[in-house]
Amino acid sequence: MKVAAMSVSSSPLQWVHCAFDDMTPRLVHDLFQLRQQIFIIEQECLFPDIDGLDPICQHVLGLLDGRVVAAARIVAPGIDPDHSAQGQHPAIGRVVASPDLRGQGIGRKLMLQAIASCEDSFAGKGIFLNAQLYLKNFYEGLGFIQFGEAFYEDGIAHISMLRAS
Repeated sequence: MKVAAMSVSSSPLQWVHCAFDDMTPRLVHDLFQLRQQIFIIEQECLFPDIDGLDPICQHVLGLLDGRVVAAARIVAPGIDPDHSAQGQHPAIGRVVASPDLRGQGIGRKLMLQAIASCEDSFAGKGIFLNAQLYLKNFYEGLGFIQFGEAFYEDGIAHISMLRAS
């Protein structure tokens, strides 16, 4: 498990890069609780968040006082061809940050951690993601470029994006 630290307000935020099996039961609980709070309750989107991919993915977690407050998962190339540009690229997904931290740049810092993790593990490959359409400019600011037309996934407008290697 790789750990880095940064400061958010007066508390340090730790970034952890790990496999699912390296997480403690408390971290798994916090991760699923955060994703449920944002994706299912806040966004009013009923979908199968526990989709079987988490155990075979790498994860980037932002911890504040030992609790998961930001997270993203990285799917290796070839694992989920429907969500990684025909399986050629690693994919970043399930990007989420606590509402308590919004407006503090945590989403950007989380994505920079996830991009670095992809570059470390999958050097020379681009990075794929499906973004909610309203976040297009955010992801473009991180070097991602839209390809294809907008589509609806779980009732929310999305676009596919790729960041060149």
